[in-house]
Amino acid sequence: MSGELRIIVDGPRHPQLNMAIDEAVLRLRGETGADTLRIYMWLPGGLSLGRRQSPSEVNLEEARRRGYALVRRPTGGAALLHPWPWEVTYSVVLSREHPLARLDVAESAAEIARGVARAVELLGLEAGVGGFKPGRAAGGLCYVRPGSSDVVVRGRKVSGSAQLRAHGALLQHGTLLLRLDPAEWLSVIPVPGETPETLKSRVSGVYDILGFEPPLSKIVEALIQGFLETLKPSKSYRDSLDPRELETAFDLLKLKYSREEWNIMGQAWEGRG
Repeated sequence: MSGELRIIVDGPRHPQLNMAIDEAVLRLRGETGADTLRIYMWLPGGLSLGRRQSPSEVNLEEARRRGYALVRRPTGGAALLHPWPWEVTYSVVLSREHPLARLDVAESAAEIARGVARAVELLGLEAGVGGFKPGRAAGGLCYVRPGSSDVVVRGRKVSGSAQLRAHGALLQHGTLLLRLDPAEWLSVIPVPGETPETLKSRVSGVYDILGFEPPLSKIVEALIQGFLETLKPSKSYRDSLDPRELETAFDLLKLKYSREEWNIMGQAWEGRG
């Protein structure tokens, strides 16, 4: 069992602000004293690049044409679409003293992702963590790459995550895909040898597998319950972002996440703190 967990059910936000908030919560973990679970969505839909990924691996013109806003994540991995309203995203920020933060990156990432797997089980599907078989395709799309934190349902990946350790804390954020449009994904993030049919056979949304759409509130509550069972806090409470976190997030948005130097060129930006 660990300490207290603050739960923030956030509204849909612009992709660049979402990444600024995740980093702000990480940076200020020592000041706020709060481990945090934040659940959010992306509006407009986002195209996110991994920390060190080349934008040449995605079709930026097609992304713009389809209304996706570009942002580079502070975490690693490859590109992802975050389609509105077909994805729910989580971020977890933990103190470095948390038991899961004492594990190595791969093991801790898998343990944290069990919160997503448990949520999927609460929605009525059997789910496991790890074991995703990527096939022969390779490329800039995160969902076709295997990782220790993959959540898999009936052989298809429905969630992936990425982690960063900095500022004396751990940030892990990841997706829960609700619906997949494989042709749209590949038009923005082309993968050599991948077709809409092969992608659909290995990646899916939970709505696609269930065959119906549970209320979004049920998805959110399942995620909260899944992470409570996984993170095992001594106490949990619902709250909102701290004013200091909002101030830092807006600074990060202005100086980092809205700038081409970061989003396109990937120039390192550490800032204050």
